[in-house]
Amino acid sequence: MSSKTGKYTFAKKELLKIVAAIVVLAMVSAVYYFHIRKESLRIAEKRANSTLKNTEMMISIRMGKIETVVNSIQPMVEYALDDPEAMYDIARHTVESSSRIMGAGIAFKEDYYPEKGRWFEPYVGYQKGCDTMVSVQLGGPDHDYFQMEWFQKGMASEKGRWSDPYYDNAGGKAYMMSYGLPIRDSLGEVVGVINADVTIDTLASIVNSVTLYPHSTCALMTQSGASVVTPPTKPKGKCHVFSEAVDGKNLVLILTIPDADMYNRLRRSTLFFVLLALTGILTVFFIAYRSIQNLWKLNEVRAKEQHIEDELAIARDIQQSLLPSTLLSDAGKYVDVGGLQVPAKFVGGDLYDYYVRDGKLLFCIGDVSGKGVPAALLMAIAHSLFRTLSARDERPDSIMQALNSSVSDNNPDIMFITMFLGVMDLSTGIIRYCNAGHNPPILVKNGRAEFLSTEPSLLLGVEPSAQYTAHEMALTPGDTLLLYTDGLTEAENIQKDLFGEKRALDAAAEFGSLPAKEQLSHIRERVSQFVDHAEQSDDLTLLSIRYLSAEQQLTLTNNIHELERLEPFLMEFFDRHNLDMALLPSVNLALEEVLANVIMYAYQEGTQGEVNLSAKIDNEDILVEIKDMGVPFNPLQQQEVNLDVPLEERQIGGLGIFIIKEIMDKVEYAREDGWNVLRMRKSFGSC
Repeated sequence: MSSKTGKYTFAKKELLKIVAAIVVLAMVSAVYYFHIRKESLRIAEKRANSTLKNTEMMISIRMGKIETVVNSIQPMVEYALDDPEAMYDIARHTVESSSRIMGAGIAFKEDYYPEKGRWFEPYVGYQKGCDTMVSVQLGGPDHDYFQMEWFQKGMASEKGRWSDPYYDNAGGKAYMMSYGLPIRDSLGEVVGVINADVTIDTLASIVNSVTLYPHSTCALMTQSGASVVTPPTKPKGKCHVFSEAVDGKNLVLILTIPDADMYNRLRRSTLFFVLLALTGILTVFFIAYRSIQNLWKLNEVRAKEQHIEDELAIARDIQQSLLPSTLLSDAGKYVDVGGLQVPAKFVGGDLYDYYVRDGKLLFCIGDVSGKGVPAALLMAIAHSLFRTLSARDERPDSIMQALNSSVSDNNPDIMFITMFLGVMDLSTGIIRYCNAGHNPPILVKNGRAEFLSTEPSLLLGVEPSAQYTAHEMALTPGDTLLLYTDGLTEAENIQKDLFGEKRALDAAAEFGSLPAKEQLSHIRERVSQFVDHAEQSDDLTLLSIRYLSAEQQLTLTNNIHELERLEPFLMEFFDRHNLDMALLPSVNLALEEVLANVIMYAYQEGTQGEVNLSAKIDNEDILVEIKDMGVPFNPLQQQEVNLDVPLEERQIGGLGIFIIKEIMDKVEYAREDGWNVLRMRKSFGSC
């Protein structure tokens, strides 16, 4: 066979291989596309349901606070039925009890107070666009509330109910909803209805804040289909619609997501995959062409060497892309994490990883025996296994056991891995960890560094049935845990001296109080100075975990509108610590009462001041501290309201501190260094 015939035969075979590769690639692409499309829809449904549930909870809590206020005012109305003039004071107190109540009215049945005429409806509240509270008697021929739905159904109901949205021409002169409760006399007969008015804007701020996708919209409607809050724009094209009923409020949330948003990531991924496939095909053509040419040019060795070098460069990029590079978002309030990897060759056998799930930081660092491509491949497998196993398990010994089993079953060359794996509770600083023959981490506390006393278990990949034991330690705010591979302590200089454990401890102690990235940068520089111009003998990998604080803080100015930030703050706190949301409305009411008084009275009028709020978990208590630098004032010395005394004989004030003491389990006041400090505890152990 001539060389020319051999060339064409070889080319034909290569072309057949390319066609087969294209067919396989097309099939894989189709499967990939439909799988990702299905997964995109599943993720969108999960996110939509979660978002709607959270939004429903926020609306329920906000409306529930109004219900709590009205429910607490109802006994006062029934107690003072013999004094019609007292109804104005009670209505005013209802409005003052919550910044979200626009107005309150008490409507009585026909001729209940003969001296007041047929209609008697004392109303106190704000009108839209006006900051001054007005007191009026609304009932009359022009406002015959006897014929109105809210009064008729309120008189007939056994408990409180919310009205459908309506425009109030008489009282608030705004689009609103009302929560009403029947009023009963001493014989149990219903004699009237107490109403608290809330503008639709109160709910619109929550609904309009839902931005799940760039062009998704959220609307609020009644069960009967009446619109309450509508989005400013209507999504275009085909959409998916999700809904969630607001429990007990006759309302429904409607979330609309355009297909263009839902599958946007799929389109980008598909485009990337197609480009990658085309690049692969072109690469295959190029390799085939070069192979044919090499039949005549006898430079196969050089071509293979170049190909291997290119592959190693790509492998290094892929390996680096496996390392975590994203910020920890909200978890950054609790922990500062940074990692560093410097391979000795193109690719290395070290690995580290970390991410946050369900309020916990999951992390690992490992060192694969050997160097080069085999070690890098085993490292990639171990990294993938860590992510997969820790996604559904947070027990370090269980994860390590599964890792060892998988590595041992697919390890014909008997390569092994040393690994340190931990799970840190961000709210407490407690770390449960497991050590599979890895170097003991360095603990930096109060400027001192020492090796963590660990009991290493068997290396990964040696014995499939090896058992692993989890241990526990706790970091306090300011502590740093430095994890490393032996590329740190065994770094060699030209004289073959080792960097050693003492230099590692000294460097950790010197830089341990710095942010994680700065720590690692300084330690690497210290190693580089020691090694000087000697060739790097081993991969260098570092992972720094610096615990910041378990306390959640909020700073407000003395502006009454700042109270709107309290509810999202508590929602985040309860969600992060997995607390029972049923406890949230009462805690929110107590804190809102304290903060409202501090904002309004702690500082002189026209003077700007701050109110600092901090919350944390202490055993089975919620511990809250409120501080201000206003005039010295001990609210606990205020005389509490006596509900047994007739309304006209009661002293002004005292109801707020009565509510706070009823809700919280313990309240303490102190004047510390010019600060008013109010500490409150609420137990959640029985919830």
